[in-house]
Amino acid sequence: MIKQIERQIHDLQRELTEVQREETSFRLQPCKGDTEIRRKEGKLEELDKRIRSLRESIRELERKRQEVMSESFKKEGYESPFV
Repeated sequence: MIKQIERQIHDLQRELTEVQREETSFRLQPCKGDTEIRRKEGKLEELDKRIRSLRESIRELERKRQEVMSESFKKEGYESPFV
């Protein structure tokens, strides 16, 4: 279960990196007129939404991974040396 979650996190992080690169290269492209500016702003908003969505998905999966790991420690009877 943990390996599957880690694989999903890794895939989402890779996709996030690709979208961020696309956003950066798109942001650096020059515009010639109002129509292109509006189109570019629309595309950048779309990319920003995708980035936020990916980050949220990664956070949720990391939380889930932590929960699964903490449950496995509880099941094994792990005792902290600090208690």
